[in-house]
Amino acid sequence: MTTRRQSLLSTLLKSMILPGVMAAVIGVLIVHNLVKEEYDELLDSSLTGKAQLLLTIFDAARQMPDLLDISMLMAFEERSVEPDERTIFWFLDETDQIIVQSPGARTDLLPTPMTGGLRTQNDHRFATIRAASGGVKVIVATPMTERNEAISDVMMGTISSFVLLALFFAGVAFWVVKRSVRAIASLSDSIAAKNEHDLSPIERHITFSEIEPAIDTLDMLMARLDLALAAERAFATNAAHELRTPVAICLANVQRLRAVLKDPVPSASAAEIEQGLKRLIRLIERLLQMSRAQSGLGVTPVAADITPVIALLLKELRDRAPSGDNLIIKAPDRPWPSRIDPDALGIILNNLFDNALKYGTGPLPVVVDASQPGRVVVSNDCAALNAADLEAITQRFVRKAALSEGFGLGLSIVQALCQQSGCRLEVMSPQPGQQRGFTAVLTLPLGDSPAR
Repeated sequence: MTTRRQSLLSTLLKSMILPGVMAAVIGVLIVHNLVKEEYDELLDSSLTGKAQLLLTIFDAARQMPDLLDISMLMAFEERSVEPDERTIFWFLDETDQIIVQSPGARTDLLPTPMTGGLRTQNDHRFATIRAASGGVKVIVATPMTERNEAISDVMMGTISSFVLLALFFAGVAFWVVKRSVRAIASLSDSIAAKNEHDLSPIERHITFSEIEPAIDTLDMLMARLDLALAAERAFATNAAHELRTPVAICLANVQRLRAVLKDPVPSASAAEIEQGLKRLIRLIERLLQMSRAQSGLGVTPVAADITPVIALLLKELRDRAPSGDNLIIKAPDRPWPSRIDPDALGIILNNLFDNALKYGTGPLPVVVDASQPGRVVVSNDCAALNAADLEAITQRFVRKAALSEGFGLGLSIVQALCQQSGCRLEVMSPQPGQQRGFTAVLTLPLGDSPAR
């Protein structure tokens, strides 16, 4: 079961958004409660003041009823207040019978019970006050419409402010987090680019102090690995170099010994020793090539014409072929500018040529076609390989046949050098349009122009 990988950017943003939303909701609730409490207190104080004033005016008006119309005390609101927001009132006697009421005041709006104080009922806010001398009391009411609209307007403004603040905060947070994540991604790419050919210290121009210890540890491990790999390559190279001379001397002595032996039995033994020494020389040559491949051999800084290198390799191939009838060569006829290292190209083509000569067991000749710029096709006649064998032959120490004289290193060295030099190797079996055979197609990276 594979675990889905989490993006650092999305994880950080989610971690910041949830607390931000919760803080905004709590902030809106706090503002709503505070505004409602203070606004209700202010309007209730105004409503109580109106009731006190109306009751005082009513007491004075009873002394001169012909000079003052009590029912029109709040008529001034008609010019400045909407009809559904105007104040209404009732004056009641000791038995709660209506003495006077304002225009628009309806009996069904009266609160029940009509005790003193403040209460909300019938979508109105009521203030009830009884005269100090007893008897008459006044009930003043204002619709809740204006009060609710004011609270709604304040809350809409508050929510809009929080939304704008949240958008601004989200934009800034996204920019800051993305910038930090980009630095970490760049550091990750720098680490991912490290391989056996590049174990240099990791670049530190964009990093954070929290991960500096991890980078220091990684640099130390890569430095130790680089030393170990360098020692391994040096050992393989030095051992192969040191073995070449004594093995060559042994081969020369065996050949001299074989030339002077007359008895067929010792002569046959010397011939077997000679073949073993030749095989050992080929193994040493492969080990040297593998060491060169592991050292990072691949490309040169500038492009150069590689046709002289190919022509020389093709000439050596013709000299090595047992019979001219078994080899068809199509040489390049124009310059090939490329940045591939000539040594790498030589190792690649020599291994492909050796492979074709070694396994070309059919009646058809080995064909090397280098007539197309940037493309070398090497074909030989043999029994067709199955898909599993075709996939495995480019791996190290894998041979087509168990009794083959090869070492299973040639195509693996070619594959490694192709990856380092930008070449592409394609192997096919059977040959296109045929029932048998093997074809290796090498595509070279061509430069813009040959070096001067």
